This record gives sequence, structure tokens and C-alpha cells, in this order.
Amino acid sequence: MKNRLTAWITALALSLASGAAIAQTQVRIGSIQSETFYMNKYMEKFQELVNQKTNNAYRFRVFYNSTLGNESEMFEQMQAGVLEMQFGYSAILPNYVPETEIIGLPGLLSNFDEVHKVMNGAIGEDLAQKVLDKTGVRILWWVDQAHRNVWLKDKEVKSLADMKGIKIRSPNSPLYLRVLRTMGLNATPMGFNEIYTAVKTGVVDGHEQEDPGVIAMKFYEVENRGVVTRHMYQSAVWEVSEKFFQKLPAEHQQIFKDAAREAGIWFRPHTGLHAELAARKVLEEKHGMKITELDPKELAAVFGPMVDEYAKERGILDYVQKVRKELGK
Repeated sequence: MKNRLTAWITALALSLASGAAIAQTQVRIGSIQSETFYMNKYMEKFQELVNQKTNNAYRFRVFYNSTLGNESEMFEQMQAGVLEMQFGYSAILPNYVPETEIIGLPGLLSNFDEVHKVMNGAIGEDLAQKVLDKTGVRILWWVDQAHRNVWLKDKEVKSLADMKGIKIRSPNSPLYLRVLRTMGLNATPMGFNEIYTAVKTGVVDGHEQEDPGVIAMKFYEVENRGVVTRHMYQSAVWEVSEKFFQKLPAEHQQIFKDAAREAGIWFRPHTGLHAELAARKVLEEKHGMKITELDPKELAAVFGPMVDEYAKERGILDYVQKVRKELGK
């Protein structure tokens, strides 16, 4: 009798455990990056926090390397409700909400104190609401990412004049194209997953990206020179389909929001200026990159007129002034 009772209890426990596993809500996450990308730590922390607070109610699965499509395609999948979440970037958002271009305007968000004040404050909330209203995609958190520099194969650059005509990959973004062309570069739109082969085969001479990302994606294997320009800031964006989000229990919606914020603050040391400088040191000392730094004053001189001119063309000068007022610029 005792053995039967033990067997029954064991079977019941296994049944309950199986039921709990079946009851988990599946959450698919799209990413254009690789499994080793340094910013994956943010997603991992978010998942950990959510499941701590919901008793493992969710089963998260990340699809890396553009498996589900490029970033724009995955964004559209979220709009349609066929993809739950994406780890995306601010570069494509101006296609839907022009005001989001303030994020990447050269010199506007020049350090991380400014980034946090703007992107994780009232202005960031306003931009996220605009994106939600126009697209049906909810931004849970604007995730820190280091400023961007230029990375090249066999091209020596000592001054801004040396950049002229160098063919470089760019996201298909009007702002990116304008910024890179303002530096004299021959900017060529191309998918992120095409960069490595394009540089290796000489289709382009290089690309632009934040320093830690160059290490994570092993671009040092095909590029051997870096140019510190810090020409623009780009935020990573933790996104969720509103169609999926509204199906969550109200308490879990709040948990998703809280976990996104908590993970974002936890992640800051992994991608700020300290991480940028540490990655640059690794690129130079371990991977033999030759890195030069352009004169910030020379860059500011060419970007200064461009920013207001571009903002007027895009109809967002008022919003730029709003950010400057917030920052006391």
C-alpha cells in the first residue's frame, strides 16, 4: 500500500510538473545579432527577472542571426502579432516616427548622462508612445549602446579628408546615410548580416559600429583599422508586439515593464564609455587593430550645420530644440 501511495504521489508530481511546463507561454524573440553578441546579456537578465516574478510562466526563445528576417521584417511581424518580441535598434524607427531621429543626430546625445536623461525620461516615454500609437509595437526600454566608430580594411585614415570616397556599409536609414556622407564616406545601404562577407570580398571597405560589437561579431577577422569618430549614438530597443502584450494578465504586463527597466539599469556598465574603451584596448592589443582618433572639433564643424539643416528637412527641428532645452544646450 505504501509503495502504491508513493508511486501515486510521484505520478501526480510529474503530472503537475508536466502541466506547468505545458502552461508556459511561448515568447519568440528576433535578433539580427549572433549568439555571442555582448548585448544579449540584457535579454538574458530580462528573462531571468520575468520568470523569477512569474514563477517561470514564460518560455523565451531567441532566434539569432536574422533567422526570422531582417530587422524591418521582424518589426512588421510584431505589428501583425506573429512575432512576440525583438531586440531591435533605433535606426529603423524614423521610418515610422520621424521624431525618433533625434537619437542619432551627431552631438545631441553626446554622453551617457544625456542619454539617460533623455531616453529613459519623459522624452523617451513620449517617443515610445508615438511609436506605439503609429505602429502597434511597444517599446519596453531604450537600452544603452556605445557610440559608433568607423572600422576599415587596409585603409589608413589620419584626418577627415582621408575618409573621402571610402566605401562603407550603412543601415538603410536617411540619417545614417547623411551622417556618413557628411564625413565624406561613400555610404552603401546593406543588411547587417551581409557585412562580414562584403568586407572580406571587397564589396565595401568597412562598416560603422560600436567598439564592443566589433569584438562580439568578430569583424576584427576582416578589418584591421579603426577610426574613432563617435559620429552618432544609436539606442538598442527592447520591443514587444502590442497584440501579444495585451493578451498578458495585467500583473504580468507590469512585470514585463519593471523587468525591462531593471535589466536596463543593470546592463548600463556593460555598454557605456568604460565598455567602449575596454573593447578598444582589446582590439588594439589582442587583435592588432590600428586605431586612430579624429579631431572632435573638426567633426563638430561639419556636423553642426548638418544637424539643423537635416532636422528642418525632416520636420523635427522643434523636437530637437525640445531635447536641447531638456539638456540645457
